[in-house]
Amino acid sequence: MTTKQTEKKPEAAGRLKIGLLGLSDPAPWPADLMEALDFCDLHISPILAQPSTGQQRAAIWNSWMQQGDFDWIFDVSGGNLSTLALPYLDLDLYRSCRTIFAGYSDLTPVLNALTAATGKETLLFSAWQNISVLQAFLRDGDLRLVRPQWQAVGSFPLRHLSGSTVTGGNIRCLLKLAGTPWWPDFRGRVLFLEARSGDAFAIASMVAHLCNAGVMNQIAVLALGQFSQLKDPLPVVQAVLEQMGVRRDLPVVVTEEVGHAPGSLGLWIGKELFS
Repeated sequence: MTTKQTEKKPEAAGRLKIGLLGLSDPAPWPADLMEALDFCDLHISPILAQPSTGQQRAAIWNSWMQQGDFDWIFDVSGGNLSTLALPYLDLDLYRSCRTIFAGYSDLTPVLNALTAATGKETLLFSAWQNISVLQAFLRDGDLRLVRPQWQAVGSFPLRHLSGSTVTGGNIRCLLKLAGTPWWPDFRGRVLFLEARSGDAFAIASMVAHLCNAGVMNQIAVLALGQFSQLKDPLPVVQAVLEQMGVRRDLPVVVTEEVGHAPGSLGLWIGKELFS
């Protein structure tokens, strides 16, 4: 099969090597991203927009990781199918290469599995969401992409929340890891949650699942992002925590800048909240 990708030219030396692929549902051909990232040495998965097996999608990822010289791999897919690829990913390859993997939504299981297995950070971010900020980040080193603004719920100072690394992402997709070898160690972590779908009842059920699994009594901080179908998720989450007997001193922080809305920013998984 012929690979559609930007040809590597002699003048590409020194340019960032970027891969765009999909480990979840088939994704549209990323013409806008390709144009926006034309200052990079860009490579596109040949099966990005095609129906494929999890093993086929993982093979692209493994091949790029084996090359070892990609600076970034951005997953531009989402939906439901990432966990079909997860068992076929060679997670140890991620530890030994310079590549940073980024994705969001249904890539939450992959992001957390990679970080849990290797101790290396991943980035919760969709390259589709905020192309101009991504350009500035890659081309100019502008850190706005990874610096969302946080507000503390209650009176404790935000400066007291340093020292704990972040895990989590989309709440529905994070729960796909429950009962698997890739379920993260939540002890002393910042747990970040956001949701594209889910009314108050659905979100309450998922938060209760985390409580029943003991997660809410293990974490150091609960961080909430955008919940697209709830104007304010905080009352729903707090009501569940109270009903489930979660400790009252659990620090909670919120941001309106990380989630599924256009213009959303990124969040490091495996690094401190304010990195």
